[in-house]
Amino acid sequence: MSESLLSRLKGETAKTLIRTFLAKGMSAFGALGLIMIVGQLYGPKGVGVYALAQSILLGAGILSRRGMDNALLRFIGRDYRSLLVRRYLYWAGVRSLFVSVPLSLAIFLLRDWFESFFEMSGLSDVLLGVALAVPFYTWSFLLAGFFKGIRKPAMASFQESGAIALVAGVLLLLLHALSKTSPLDFSVLGWVYLIAAILIAAQGHLIAFFWLGRYIPAGRSTEIGLEELAELRDASLSFFIMGMAGFMQSVLGIMIAAKFLSSVELGLFKSAQQVAISVLFVLMVINAIFPPRFAALYHAGNLGELSRAARSAALLGLLLSSPFLVVCLLTPELILALLGKGFESAAIFLRILAVAQLVNVATGSVGFLLNMTGHDQIMRKIALYCNGVALAGFLFLSPLLGALGATLSLAFALVAQNILAMVTVWIKLGIWTMPGPNLLKHLGVHTKAKN
Repeated sequence: MSESLLSRLKGETAKTLIRTFLAKGMSAFGALGLIMIVGQLYGPKGVGVYALAQSILLGAGILSRRGMDNALLRFIGRDYRSLLVRRYLYWAGVRSLFVSVPLSLAIFLLRDWFESFFEMSGLSDVLLGVALAVPFYTWSFLLAGFFKGIRKPAMASFQESGAIALVAGVLLLLLHALSKTSPLDFSVLGWVYLIAAILIAAQGHLIAFFWLGRYIPAGRSTEIGLEELAELRDASLSFFIMGMAGFMQSVLGIMIAAKFLSSVELGLFKSAQQVAISVLFVLMVINAIFPPRFAALYHAGNLGELSRAARSAALLGLLLSSPFLVVCLLTPELILALLGKGFESAAIFLRILAVAQLVNVATGSVGFLLNMTGHDQIMRKIALYCNGVALAGFLFLSPLLGALGATLSLAFALVAQNILAMVTVWIKLGIWTMPGPNLLKHLGVHTKAKN
């Protein structure tokens, strides 16, 4: 690869990193901020109810978009000035409606059953608004894929759930300040989430509408060919299957835990999880920037530069996240106290998850390295296997150990997935991603890559 191309990639990375850092930071801390507000207003029980309602919404969103957000990124990203761009987005939007609307109706009608099944009072009230938010929530994520495809990662970040949580949190605080009753009814939480989802979806829709009107006028767009349509469907299905690992962890895991834990225990677990996830804000920024660079370097056959880029990404993530990780490990009570009274007992959960996230950050973008270099099927198997074992942990450890069992199961999924991916990256690509000496090489693990 030429020096000019390397310089251009580094220059683009620096500029995009700053914009995306700010956008991802706002989204990540918006999600944490909503948890804090809910904790202050409703306590651990309220966080538990919100966690389950959010998992139901997240599951409905994953099923509704069926990998089409990533398919949009892939197909639009190939040529974002193509006359097919408008059709791609229209196809994804219409196709998602056939699932999101029925799911929205089903959650609305079954909200009392959900409350009874999980034995969690107040859940039905929250699901009133959350159920109606499903189509808007889904459309926001599809727009995020569209914005990534047209090279607007910062804008894409605002379309994801963190921004919705940020707006919902602001609305909740405003209503609390105006209300004469305290605390607010549980149903208010669902309604503010619905309003926030509508606002974020409408914002993204308008920006996409004006962008398309400027660059891809409706009269100039062309129909998607049958062969390309089949390819688009296959890509969506492939991304959907890859996303099932996240579905298992973020949706099924929470639901299993909710079945065996009280709303207070679930709230403690969810609060620790959300605080620990905030550490990933740095990794999310890096993963929004570096993967296209990985693909370009691998395509050019420059494994040496790819190795340096991967280690630089891991080192950058470790340096930026270390201060927060140290606080989580040494004084977790200080952070949890921000959520209100009664959350200090989640300190042990936060310590465990902070260690797991430390492994996640230190190993670097190993999952994306495999996905961007033609080893996506291996990564998919690793993710599904690790999360399958974690689900078994949720099922058997939650009844025995309570919230601690759920925490250990989640930590296992994070650590095992990243360690296995890191080993695979070394064997397949000959790349050591962690800062420091190559431990696998010293242990005699050989690589199959030809460097």
